[in-house]
Amino acid sequence: MHRSIAAAAAVVTLTATLVACGGSDEGSKAGPTKNTGSSGAAKPGGEQTPDAGPGSAQPPVGKLGDTLALEGSPTNLDSKGTGRADFTLKRYVDRAQAKVDYFKAPAGERLVAAEFTIVNTGQGTYHYTPYNEAKVVDSTGKSYVGKPGSPTAGESLDIPLILRPGKQAAGWVIFNVPEDVKITALTYQMDANGLDEERMGKWTLG
Repeated sequence: MHRSIAAAAAVVTLTATLVACGGSDEGSKAGPTKNTGSSGAAKPGGEQTPDAGPGSAQPPVGKLGDTLALEGSPTNLDSKGTGRADFTLKRYVDRAQAKVDYFKAPAGERLVAAEFTIVNTGQGTYHYTPYNEAKVVDSTGKSYVGKPGSPTAGESLDIPLILRPGKQAAGWVIFNVPEDVKITALTYQMDANGLDEERMGKWTLG
């Protein structure tokens, strides 16, 4: 009787010891877990990615000659869903001349011009006024919107611009800027019905 009680006590003690040391078969089946921390998403291999909360998307940025994929406003009635297009800044002229005197820069200002190529990559027709969507930016961060007219370097983009899916357009936008400012960038925002930096492409100028 006493031997049975002693044997049972020994079994209980041995089992407790195995559990505490992780020596049971069930505990050995679970592999090591990856600690992803309190924020960010885990990549394969346990690497961390930056937090991607609402509004954290970065606007597309490039330089002269680059192509940027831009998105339009989801509320554009001419599009089936969100409009999309590839924009390439082909050329930039810092001191341009207008083909027609009416579009010359006024006294104290100069004319600058940018040539774009646009390819509609969306499902709907892109229908807008290009010079309202393009801006040049000076070294202080101030921006200047485009205006109608063609430079002597070429023809302006069509006004209005009507671009069906898969089609391409090319042309210039001209801008009046103060005579002494340094232009450091160009921006383009499809369906520019308000400032939306996440949808605004930016090309930096050397």
